[in-house]
Amino acid sequence: MSTQAADDRSVADETERLLTLESFTILDTPPEPAFDDLTALAADLCGAPASAVSLVDTDRQWFKSRHGFDLTETSRELSFCERIKPSDASVVEVYDARVDPRFADHPMVVGAPHVRFYAGAPLVLADGTVLGTLCVFGPEPLSLTERQRRHLAALARQVVSQLELRRQARRFAAEARARLVADAALREQQRMLNGVLEHTDVLIYAKDIEGRFVMSNRALEQIAPAHSSLLGLTDHDLFDQQTADDYRRNDARIMGARESQVFSEEVVHPDGTVHTYRSTKFPLIDEAGEVLGVGGVSTDVTELTAARAAHAEAEHHWRALIEQSPIAVTMVDADGVIVFANTEAALLFGSPNVSEVLSRPMDQFIPSGDRGAAQIMVTDILAGKLELRAHRGTLRRLDGEIITIELNARAVDQGGLRIVQFEFRDMTALAKTYDELRHSAYTDPLTGVLNRRAWDDRMRAILDDAQHAGALLIIAVVDLDNFKLYNDSHGHEAGDALLQAFTTVAVSSLRHTDVFARWGGEEFLIALPQTTVDQSREILDRIRGCVPAGQTCSIGYTAYRSPEPLPDTLARADKALYLAKSRGRNQIAGT
Repeated sequence: MSTQAADDRSVADETERLLTLESFTILDTPPEPAFDDLTALAADLCGAPASAVSLVDTDRQWFKSRHGFDLTETSRELSFCERIKPSDASVVEVYDARVDPRFADHPMVVGAPHVRFYAGAPLVLADGTVLGTLCVFGPEPLSLTERQRRHLAALARQVVSQLELRRQARRFAAEARARLVADAALREQQRMLNGVLEHTDVLIYAKDIEGRFVMSNRALEQIAPAHSSLLGLTDHDLFDQQTADDYRRNDARIMGARESQVFSEEVVHPDGTVHTYRSTKFPLIDEAGEVLGVGGVSTDVTELTAARAAHAEAEHHWRALIEQSPIAVTMVDADGVIVFANTEAALLFGSPNVSEVLSRPMDQFIPSGDRGAAQIMVTDILAGKLELRAHRGTLRRLDGEIITIELNARAVDQGGLRIVQFEFRDMTALAKTYDELRHSAYTDPLTGVLNRRAWDDRMRAILDDAQHAGALLIIAVVDLDNFKLYNDSHGHEAGDALLQAFTTVAVSSLRHTDVFARWGGEEFLIALPQTTVDQSREILDRIRGCVPAGQTCSIGYTAYRSPEPLPDTLARADKALYLAKSRGRNQIAGT
């Protein structure tokens, strides 16, 4: 075995030894006469002034019993046993520690209590585990006789016996307490069971193999008030011939199959009403595997059966109404699977057949980017956290077309299950119309860029950013030079074409963060956020130099001064524009 393997084995053995010591639950317990008597006897037999029962813990030696000294424990490093490492049942003896190289420098030898003589008998368990020692010691050299060694070893074995007896006694006491607790719990359970049996409306009973009742609760006895007790009676004593024969056949089937079964059974109550019971019957089998009889639990389900019938009828009418509804309706279970769809829903999803929609995951009809949110939505609706009304979203049809829908969604109970009911409306045409109207409202019809209204909306956010970030914002006004003359010379169509061409070139010269809008006629507005004056002039100069058809433009610009109103900024930019025009046009001027 390698040195490392030996060390690992030693650590494992020590860990196991400490766990064994802990199992005795003796460390730090008060003195006990049984151990004190053995310790005193060891000192007397060996003629030593001091003795102790020493138990070696993780980092200390603790004295369960001591005679002739006051210490209760010392560090493990000061233990004589640690330096000698006793084994088996042999007694280790040191005649004079001052001349023994193992102990000559020991603090308890060179200092108080000045130990010179030491003898220790190991406390060895049956499996060889050493817990500590029964030791004797004194300040003068001493040699034990063979008889004294034998007696010391015998007393050590008695210490071990006391430890084992103590542990066994604690174990017996714990087991006894556990049995008392278990018995009390069993009695309480029996009391509670009897309470349940006597106060429940459920029929509970047991019959022997001949069909005689051996146990019945009060609920069953109330069905047969003519009998003070059902014990020893059979079904034929309580019910009509046909009913009793049915019960007996069911019982025989249970005992023959040796497994529980559920039956629907009818019972005539004393008032003449017929009640339906759901009966769970099971075989009674002894430890040898022999069938002793049959037990049963019967629940009155008369009202439930009637309610289910009414519910089924209502559901039938409801489904008929849903099927004829012009609204697309689907129902989705907790796993997100479509369990119901009407014809209108199938058509909305892209199929004339409802069967092509059923059993499909709802995710299949959700654009991929929204699928995670859709499942969370279903979960929240089922949990009662969410109910949707007029929610706008998108739906992916079977042919891949993405349409805009409006939906309502809520949790409903259907056939005993909690599901989500969706109602869809196709809003694609309406959404398209809305988008067209919005585009018309915010876009210049000639050039396709932002109009003045859209410019104002966009600038609110840009001005807010400029105020909070403190970044420079340049506002510019662009005017096509001599545009009226161009219009008069070439016609309005040519003028419109010039405006469109200029718009295209100007927009391509801007950054994606810049804003370009038509102010009116041949005038345009430009916003250049988060820029410098030099960068702005470079951009504006590109725009000035790219006017088509040999035409030119003049540009005036200024910096936004927070928190002034935007019209004030535009007025300064317009003033700069007129300055550029006064310099001969085709110029850029700033204020």
